[in-house]
Amino acid sequence: MIEVKVYDGLIRNHVELAEELGVGIDGLGRREREELLIAAAWERWGEDMGNHLNGQFAFALYDAETDELFCARDPLGAELFFYYETEGGRLLYGTQIKDLFGQPGFEKRLNREMVQFFLGFTYVPGEETLFAGVRKLEPGGFLRFGKGGLTLGRYWELTFEPDESKSLDDWANEISDAMDASLKSICDEGEVPDSFLSGGVDSSYILAKSNARKGFCCAYENQVASEEEDARATAEYLGRDFEGITVSSKDFFADVDEFLVAYEQPSSDVAGLALYSACKKMVGKTELCFSGEGADEFFAGYSVYQNTRRLRMSPDPVYFGTTYIMNNAEQKRYLKKFYPSRSARAFMKERGAGGKQYDMLGWMLYVDLRSYFEGSILFNSTKIARGTGLDIRMPYCDLRIFDIARRMPSRFKAAEGRNKIALRAAASRVLPQEVAYRKKLGFPVPVREWLADSAYNADIRRAFESEAAAEFFDLDEIGALLDAFLGKKPRVNHPIWFPRHKALLWRHVWTIYVFIRWYELFFQEM
Repeated sequence: MIEVKVYDGLIRNHVELAEELGVGIDGLGRREREELLIAAAWERWGEDMGNHLNGQFAFALYDAETDELFCARDPLGAELFFYYETEGGRLLYGTQIKDLFGQPGFEKRLNREMVQFFLGFTYVPGEETLFAGVRKLEPGGFLRFGKGGLTLGRYWELTFEPDESKSLDDWANEISDAMDASLKSICDEGEVPDSFLSGGVDSSYILAKSNARKGFCCAYENQVASEEEDARATAEYLGRDFEGITVSSKDFFADVDEFLVAYEQPSSDVAGLALYSACKKMVGKTELCFSGEGADEFFAGYSVYQNTRRLRMSPDPVYFGTTYIMNNAEQKRYLKKFYPSRSARAFMKERGAGGKQYDMLGWMLYVDLRSYFEGSILFNSTKIARGTGLDIRMPYCDLRIFDIARRMPSRFKAAEGRNKIALRAAASRVLPQEVAYRKKLGFPVPVREWLADSAYNADIRRAFESEAAAEFFDLDEIGALLDAFLGKKPRVNHPIWFPRHKALLWRHVWTIYVFIRWYELFFQEM
């Protein structure tokens, strides 16, 4: 007897699975049929069952016959799974950290050594969390728990196998066919999707290839930062409805607490918070929305992927990812307690070790897929969907599309100042050239301007002088940081450091503020 204890996900190949496993699913709702399928898959394939599922999933199955728990997470990490071993030998688990709160044996304590990792990366990378003892199951991983205790394993490994035999047109054909297959299986009959739409190629390609009715764009009053005009033009070209969802500075700051509670771990991704605010406004306008996560990480969409020369010149290169903003010296400047044994360099070196066999771009993509992609990008989407109730589905995060990226040589991803080369070639068949080849803007948010507004930075000043701040930070140093950002004379004079880091000051301010406010919410107010 197999009992599904916990399940969240979306199984795309449910029809094929049901036929192969001999499970009747006619007339069943999505969750009911998928729970039946994963139970049957465990009985058929055991630990290898995850390799037979195409989709996003996190689950815990209890086998009454063996008195054992089996838990697994999808290969890309679109769904989340957390676990905690109590002193009494019990295993607590759930798809949210708050599932553990209040359970017998759970002790809520801060994992202080990870604070510096958050400050550096702006999210919490890896399997540890900021809650002591709470761990995240890694993508493609499983755990078994029974009389013999806890064991961890993997059913899937991230590997690249470049196929040099194909042309650019061949790869564009594969992407086109795989996107059609993904969009066909991502919705049930009768479900009517809409789609997020920015000015870029990723979301535009989804809208062009799908039957989505409307494009929704996160917009701002500051039109320099807003992609609304370009997105509207794309929707009009494709003959789809369009709506810009304006996120104001008032919306942004009003949603900080709700955003952090929904996220459970701190994230200083301002685009994530802006999208959270937009999704709240979309509830009632749509129930199901496509989103473009995966395109940049699969097909090399970030500008940092053009900077392989600097890494090649290093005798012992370490790639820290796309969001690393605060090095050890800066963390030591702000923090009262810095843990030298917790080296971000050592962490990322280990994280990327399996990718050193590939070329430089392949290695960078490998590192981001094992850190930033699952720990921030997919984490964002999962938490925004949970927090707002909006059903967000990601067509690129289909194993058929990822398999193309896994086999595609680097020269079809990025070269000579170009990025997403094969993806753009595929998109150019259904989109205007100016859309298919438009430069990536990176989901801009005018937060630097908002943070400088005295109407909104008062709580930042309060937080920087709070009891919580004093527990972790040198108040003079973070006060000087805030003064420097606001253009005031810093109370601690760093004549070289502040001008040199002028472009990063707002990010340091925001990241420190987010941690303080998160700590207050979870450890002082809950």
